[in-house]
Formats: sequence, structure tokens, C-alpha cells
Amino acid sequence: MARAKGADLTPKEREFCRFVSTGMPVYKAFFQAGYKATNNKYASQKGSAISARPNCAKYIAELRDANWLSNVMSIAEKRSLMAQIARAKPQDINEESSVASISIDGDGNRSIQGPKVSDKLKAIELDARISGELSQENDSRTQIAIQLVNDRLEIPSAKELEE
Repeated sequence: MARAKGADLTPKEREFCRFVSTGMPVYKAFFQAGYKATNNKYASQKGSAISARPNCAKYIAELRDANWLSNVMSIAEKRSLMAQIARAKPQDINEESSVASISIDGDGNRSIQGPKVSDKLKAIELDARISGELSQENDSRTQIAIQLVNDRLEIPSAKELEE
């Protein structure tokens, strides 16, 4: 039966490792985990010694990897957000919109804006690159002309491109 990650550590060591893995300074993690020290320098020295232990260092690395993976957007999430940006209509933009930009001027007045046309075009381009529809190579034989006409995407045929 597999042992739980960090099972060979004390509860304080596990807490310390958890705090360090989030980027907290060693001396602060030392105090947050419940260790006692008379000053920050001592806490930093003792915390560094704890984090240098092989079992602690390994656990910190595992926690950092897990934290990193949980914060990375999947391709589907990226493409979904780009689709929301590209499809956003001005009349649908409000404070709850995931693609809204809210700014507050010096007088405290709130301004809500949706994506600009340039934002929409960039979202379409990035989505096309992710999906493989648009290559980054500049091949003179294969040129794709994309026109935005009446808010819909039209891709001319190869024959039209040659003319």
C-alpha cells in the first residue's frame, strides 16, 4: 500500500513545507507552522535547515508541482475563454461578464467595457494557432487571407487568393 505524501514528516514539518511551497519566505513559514524562535534570523536558519532535509525538500517539490498544475489552464479552458472574448457583444457586457474590463476614474465613477475589435481578432488568431488551423510558418505557397465581414469570418477559397 502506498504511503501518503509527506507521511514521514511531522505535522509541523508538513505545514512548514506547505507554506514554503506557496512561496512564503522560510522564516515566516517557520513561525506559521508553529515553531518558536527568538528572531527572524534564527527562524530563517532553522527553516532553511528543515527545508534542506531530503524528505522535506522532496515534499516541497511535490507540493510546488501540484500547485503549478492546478493553476495551469487546460487547452479547452484557454479556447473557451478566447471564444467568449471573440463572441462578446457590447449589449451583453456587465460587471459579472468574465470578459468585462472595469475601471474607476478619480471621481469614483465606474466604467465597464467589453473586448475591443483588436482583442477579438487576437483571440481568433490565438485559437486558430492552438487548433492548428493557422501555422506560424511563412510559406509563400500557402497564404490564408482572413476577412472580418459583418461580424462573421470568411475565408476565401484558394482560387480567389490566386486572383
